Amino acid sequence: MLEDVAEYQSKRIAASAVDEATYVGVDNLLPDKKGKKDSEHVPAEGSIIGFSKDDILIGNIRPYLRKIWLADLNGGTNGDVLAIHIKDITDVFPRYLYYVLSSEDFFIYDTNYSKGAKMPRGDKATVMKYSFMLPVYKRQVEVAELLNKFDSICNDISEGLPAEIEARQKQYEYYRDKLLSFKEA
Repeated sequence: MLEDVAEYQSKRIAASAVDEATYVGVDNLLPDKKGKKDSEHVPAEGSIIGFSKDDILIGNIRPYLRKIWLADLNGGTNGDVLAIHIKDITDVFPRYLYYVLSSEDFFIYDTNYSKGAKMPRGDKATVMKYSFMLPVYKRQVEVAELLNKFDSICNDISEGLPAEIEARQKQYEYYRDKLLSFKEA
């Protein structure tokens, strides 16, 4: 279960310690697992939840929107965002856990246990009960690297499109050569 390897981030930091790039609210997490954009609404005072690089942030309002981001910096957030912190980074590879939590299975699970009609919220206790396979660390890294490559090909037009064009060109040449090869009469 998730609670065996991770916990909700509990540290508090001053709101003055964050800016547009380091504050993450549910409004600047992008839907459909697209990461985050800079915030337009940064709190000016008080304390907020601090998160660390490699924490996984998940929008807790309307979980069906699939808002998730693997933090690549330290920053702050609010109670509408779940900041999931790995207990022991030598046991769990952050990018592997990110892929687990960005899976359709997780978002279906989170949505099914959410509460409320108009603005449903994920159930924080139930999220921590989410079960998943946790292979040995080396295998987690291998799986994450493979998924990184696949994700890059699918989402990075500069990588995916040339590869697709090259594959279609080879396919065209193969069939062209087949069509143009005639047996001697």
